Amino acid sequence: MKTLLALILFITLTPAKAQYTINDVFGDLTECDTMTRGGFIVWWDQDFDMTTEAIMLLDSLMSYRDICLDELDMMDPPNPLDDYFYNIYATNGGDFFAPNGWGQGQGTDINGYPFLTLPNLWDVESVAHEVFHVFQYNATSPGFSYSGDSQWYIEATANWFAGRISEGAPRAFIEAESLVRLPHVPLWLSYDNMPDDYPSNWQRFVHQYAMALWLYYLTDEVGISPDIIAGGLYAGTEELPQEYFFNQIGGSEIRGYFMDWGAHMTNEFDFIIEEQRTANLNEWNWYAELEDDNEFTESYVNAGSDGWVRPSDDEITNAWAFNTFKVENNINQVYTFELMGDETGSYDDPAYFDGRIVVKGAGGTTFHNLTMTDDFDGKLTLDLSATDTAVFFIIGSIPEIFEDTNPSFQRFGYEMQITTGFSSVNEQQSFRKEMARYNVMGHRIDQNYQGVQIILFDDGSTQKVVNFQER
Repeated sequence: MKTLLALILFITLTPAKAQYTINDVFGDLTECDTMTRGGFIVWWDQDFDMTTEAIMLLDSLMSYRDICLDELDMMDPPNPLDDYFYNIYATNGGDFFAPNGWGQGQGTDINGYPFLTLPNLWDVESVAHEVFHVFQYNATSPGFSYSGDSQWYIEATANWFAGRISEGAPRAFIEAESLVRLPHVPLWLSYDNMPDDYPSNWQRFVHQYAMALWLYYLTDEVGISPDIIAGGLYAGTEELPQEYFFNQIGGSEIRGYFMDWGAHMTNEFDFIIEEQRTANLNEWNWYAELEDDNEFTESYVNAGSDGWVRPSDDEITNAWAFNTFKVENNINQVYTFELMGDETGSYDDPAYFDGRIVVKGAGGTTFHNLTMTDDFDGKLTLDLSATDTAVFFIIGSIPEIFEDTNPSFQRFGYEMQITTGFSSVNEQQSFRKEMARYNVMGHRIDQNYQGVQIILFDDGSTQKVVNFQER
């Protein structure tokens, strides 16, 4: 009986074997303090009391981990899967880790395991961004590698995650103003594929981070499942992210979403809050090289383009990009917008174009689709009043092309024309009489209704417009 009691006491008092062990090449337990949670360990120089910050970091990390693993079907990094702690180094100026010259980000140590360095634990968006990288590390899709025309996606998804975590924070999408100032560069522009002739400035380098707003638009405006955003990382696919989207969501759908996204960004980013729009514009004004501002390819006042216009090679659209033409208006005028696209790009790949027209007026903003007759050509006539103060003609290049291995980015050329007065083709259509307006549920509405409007004309034809009041 005594032997049995002694055995029970020995088992009870013997410490349980730790689930994780330290595998570290940078820290020193005699000079650093540590704190652990789950499979993660935070290190900091013991001359700095960072206990409170470490608790907050680990609380956030475990919360983000639940989202990444349970909601987005991602994976833990390799360290805890091999029963080692994942090392996080909370750094301070002049501390024990200073000789390493670390900034903020994830690296891989000499043992082949990732680690994280964080100098700004107070910055919620930055912490969320870097933590998302932790759960990207074990991704299984070669097409989503951190290189070339897929590199953008790794940074964009991390910013997308951080932006959704801190939704409503003024700096959630702080680089986004660059998207309408460089609308002509390809969706996948990043550090790793930037042509030699591109300016080395802030707006070009932050493009891959700014593209988080494209992913946010898809999930939080269109309603695409967040699983699609993260799922490609672990799909084991050779497809690049943009190709994966095209095939998963559908070519027609993703092209339409891309054009609508461009239109709503042009309408002063009407799907984010005012504090974010203001912060983004201030960031642009502070950091951008203002000479490299390509927001409007051409601008006109109460007039058309005076003939067909072909943008220069420096301005023309690349793949999955757009140009914007602006008309300032204060008169009653009929405008006809025409597009005549080249059938192939500068390296002979098949082109594909679409267009949107955004009209800002006293009663709000309306959105119109260019009527495309084929993959290259389109036309639309609008009868505007003096209260329609600004009109934007957006021409998008959205070919079935998902990477660009050419010496410089492929250009997809076109000619466009804006004319005033009735055209022979659209004159009869312009005199159609409006009979009624309906919402998508078929209910009768008036022209002030906010949302999608279906206009019924006396000749039996219909037109869809989208009306959004300025926020």
